[in-house]
Amino acid sequence: MTIKIYNENRLTGQPFFKDLIEYLAEHDEVLLRQIHKDFADVKNMDRQIDSFIAAGLILRSDKRYSLGFHIFKDSDFDWKRIEDKKAEPQRNIYEQPIFIEENSRIEKLLQESNCYPRLTNQTNQVILNFVTSFSYKEYPENTKVTPTLANYFNKVASNLPLTAFEKEIYQMIGDVDPEYALKYMTTFLLKFMRKDIVKNKSDIFVNVLEKYNYIEKISEKEYKCLLEFSEQVIPDQKYDDAKSFIIAQIQQTTAIEPFISLGDK
Repeated sequence: MTIKIYNENRLTGQPFFKDLIEYLAEHDEVLLRQIHKDFADVKNMDRQIDSFIAAGLILRSDKRYSLGFHIFKDSDFDWKRIEDKKAEPQRNIYEQPIFIEENSRIEKLLQESNCYPRLTNQTNQVILNFVTSFSYKEYPENTKVTPTLANYFNKVASNLPLTAFEKEIYQMIGDVDPEYALKYMTTFLLKFMRKDIVKNKSDIFVNVLEKYNYIEKISEKEYKCLLEFSEQVIPDQKYDDAKSFIIAQIQQTTAIEPFISLGDK
């Protein structure tokens, strides 16, 4: 069985972890000596396995090893209840790793679902709201995802592969502190609350906004905003269990245009 991991962390991102869990999915309750035999080339194996056990990802009982989590398959879901359901946009939050059978129907629906990331800052009340694919971190699937500034900051912070477009952005601003960048970007965007056309000198942050098509340059020093100011609020919804999160997330299929909203300050 091939397993897809979402919400990866430092442990689940290790190459040996992926190999080990797919091995244990096929060979339950295995003795350590058998694991050593079948993974003879892995260095520091005992130390790695101990860290997986400490995190509850691998179970050890009577010197035998097995998976400490559930792998979701299509058979885990009542398709009559969830098929073709569409929910209002919300930010579904589940912070633990999720394990899905690869090439399953549920994996396909997750990858096709939407997320609604936002960027806030400490300088003003501007909130930048976006829509992106649940699979925006996945290569090569992410090459088909409409790029957003939120995706860029997240991927740079997580040291994830960048698309060709994001590499161009990286040449412009590199791994700049998002708070620093957003201070200037949002201060500029706030001007459009009072004026349709804003005069401003070109700089790297303005150029990035233009490259993402959030603003349009109409003359040498004049710009118009292509994002609407809206009172729409996309709520957060936290989940304590992975299955409830998955069911809610696959219903997030509503496409929205990116917009600017104002929070409390």
